[in-house]
Amino acid sequence: MSDQLPLVGREGELRAALRALAGDGAVLLSGPPGVGKTRLAAEVLAAAPHPAVRCYATVATSRIPLGAIASLVPTDLPAIGGTILPSSSVRAAAEHLSRGGRRVLSIDDAHLLDDTSLLVLQHVVRHKLTRVVCTARPGWGAEGLTVVHVDALDRERADTLLASALGGPADASTRHLVWANSQGNPLYLKELVAAGLHSGALTETEGGWNWSGPLELSGRLAELVDLTLGRLAEPQRRALELLAYGEPLEPELMPVPADLVDMGFVRVGDDGRARIAHPLFSARLRATCPTLRARAHRRSLADRLEAEGAARRGDAVRVATWRLDSGTAESPDVLARAAEQALSAQDWELAERLSRAAVARGTTSRVGLVLGLVLMYQRQCAQAEEVLAETMAAGGDMLTVIQVGCTRAFNLFFGLGDEDAAVAVLDEVTAQELPAELEHAVLFFALTFALEAAPLRIARLGGELLIAEGGWAETAGRQVLAFADQFAGRYTEAIARIEDNHEAVLATAGRFPSLINAATGVRNESTLRCGDLAGAETRAAQALAEVIEEDRWSVTQVPPRVLLSQSARLRGQAASAVRITAEGVPESGVQPMMWDVLLLAEFAAGAALQGQSERAERALARAEAGLRPAWRIAQFAVGAARSWVLAGGGRVNEAMQAALDNAATARAHGAHSEEIVSLHDAARFGADTSPRLLELAKSRKDPLTTAYASHAQARALRDPAGLEEVAAAFTACGATLYAAEALAEASRLSRLHDRPRDADRLERQASALAESFDGATTPGLVVTSTLAALTPRQLEIARLAVAGLTNVEIAERLAIAKRTVDNHLHTTYAAVGVTGRGGLRALFGQG
Repeated sequence: MSDQLPLVGREGELRAALRALAGDGAVLLSGPPGVGKTRLAAEVLAAAPHPAVRCYATVATSRIPLGAIASLVPTDLPAIGGTILPSSSVRAAAEHLSRGGRRVLSIDDAHLLDDTSLLVLQHVVRHKLTRVVCTARPGWGAEGLTVVHVDALDRERADTLLASALGGPADASTRHLVWANSQGNPLYLKELVAAGLHSGALTETEGGWNWSGPLELSGRLAELVDLTLGRLAEPQRRALELLAYGEPLEPELMPVPADLVDMGFVRVGDDGRARIAHPLFSARLRATCPTLRARAHRRSLADRLEAEGAARRGDAVRVATWRLDSGTAESPDVLARAAEQALSAQDWELAERLSRAAVARGTTSRVGLVLGLVLMYQRQCAQAEEVLAETMAAGGDMLTVIQVGCTRAFNLFFGLGDEDAAVAVLDEVTAQELPAELEHAVLFFALTFALEAAPLRIARLGGELLIAEGGWAETAGRQVLAFADQFAGRYTEAIARIEDNHEAVLATAGRFPSLINAATGVRNESTLRCGDLAGAETRAAQALAEVIEEDRWSVTQVPPRVLLSQSARLRGQAASAVRITAEGVPESGVQPMMWDVLLLAEFAAGAALQGQSERAERALARAEAGLRPAWRIAQFAVGAARSWVLAGGGRVNEAMQAALDNAATARAHGAHSEEIVSLHDAARFGADTSPRLLELAKSRKDPLTTAYASHAQARALRDPAGLEEVAAAFTACGATLYAAEALAEASRLSRLHDRPRDADRLERQASALAESFDGATTPGLVVTSTLAALTPRQLEIARLAVAGLTNVEIAERLAIAKRTVDNHLHTTYAAVGVTGRGGLRALFGQG
């Protein structure tokens, strides 16, 4: 990594500084340490039309009269008493600085100027003797200097700088970690990257640069933070240590230290709680605090919070954690309650630690539920099954047994793919007589399995039964039917159900929060498949950002990632699709859950679209190896990816058959959403699937399904005008890849029909759309560009050969020698990548 990062996101400040320099002639770049004032000043000086004279103020020079500018002024200036310059000497020094023609005086860290140097600077600025560029920390200024504020970078610009520093994009979790710890400070960001590269925590993966393991401050980064913390007196440092172990802290636990607030080490939020101003300060204080003192801090915090009653939400976690870390944790019940709260807060590592500590001290079965959930969330599904089976066997109150049983069944089905065992567990749970609401909750759980494993009519029947029960069951039943509508390709109906059910879902969110996530997923997926790509992308991007920001269960990233990748593929953004999915793909040694298989399949499809055949094949192999028979919906996703991996490898006929097979399997399941997509893929590979697609589109009427059917029909009819019309429909949805394919096919047909002007016009339109693609390549686009590369004579002879004429007949028809025909056909075969007339007929759509 270069010692100097590129200047990123400072265009506005640079323009403002250059305007001030050209106008008033003196500019002050003001901002906190590390934000890049010196780097920006260098850019200003480089852009200025005059040579620069640089000087640097330091703590050492601040004690010496004229210390910072001593090399630029005469050494024999008269002084009063040996140190104080009279006004005549100040004037002489200022005029000396302006000698040598038009130039720019640059002073770095001007807030450290000694008093005499400051007088000289003020004289230069007041009389405009030369242009001046200064950098300084907030709060310092001088008359006549135009101030340009230089603040920390915002999130977007910080991400851009991170990519520049690494030489490539970082994955979402790494971007979040670096942002959270740098807070947009370019110097801290640079040193974080350097520390990560040096320690090996930062490595390049398929999903971009990834940070693995904890953040450890070392090297230059630690020195920078220590330099700042070195301003603290010992009592101040101890107070800040206490806050580092407990933040945020309420005033009753720690009165707000006004001196630390004034020094910029502590900030107070709107809630009145104190926090350390920068996360790197907290990390360094904890890392350097002696062990016994750290334990004393935590013990003190626990004592103070217990004395206040520890009645707030999350207080149990704080007390238990402080007690555990200080070696004073004794109560298993306190640890158990804290483990549940940590689980609710989605702090998986802390929840596991607290639950294991509670188990070690002998506690209730509910901790087994927490531990089982945490293990499942960490993709350790086999271990989760062991813990949950043991917890379920231990018994407990009815509610706990049902929760453990449902969690165990969920893990067995979606984690291990064991449908029979999952159903057996639910049967065991319902063997006892249950209150109606609990019975309905178990049925809803069972129906989530049915939506994946059984024909959709079974899930619909279950949903109708729940609706008939009224109350919460009715809300859950409507959710099941919305799922079924989505899988059946009835997207407008699914969205309507979600909207009608919205208030009821919100009303039950406290007891059944999973309904909200499920409703969001159905709505987003249906929005995309209806053809509203922009709306779906906005929702999915927001959902993904929330999941990453809140550090939720990693598999909850899968639905928005898959949706964003699918949308990117529809737009021809193959590289973006690969990046989005690669960031979430689990490590190769991890046994994939159902959602991981979905993500791997989407990753394979994106890589195939980008032309990365080997990468696509590896991802598909992992998806197929992880697939379980119970995961039928995931099976269709893998089947769709398989057809594109085959096509990416040049096996288009096999790809077509794979798409037809996948469509038939999906149809048998009732998953017409997957059938529609695979039928359209088969049409793009050359099959005539228009009758079935027209039948499906007739009963659905959403824009994208209608466009799929029209596309298949126009291809089957070899209708250039129809293809041009459907291209407009795809463009209206945002599916520019399909629009480009339709225009390319229309161009190919026009060229074959000897309409070169139409062919060229359509080819230009297709090329204009393709300019926005980032690496997407499909058989339809390749074939058209291949034909466009032929000369008019080659195309004419090829067309006659496809029509069945022999070489002699072609020669007679065109009044040329047979050998000329032979040569043209030989050259054409090589140009289009076929070995004979059979391949040529396939290329012309007549194979």
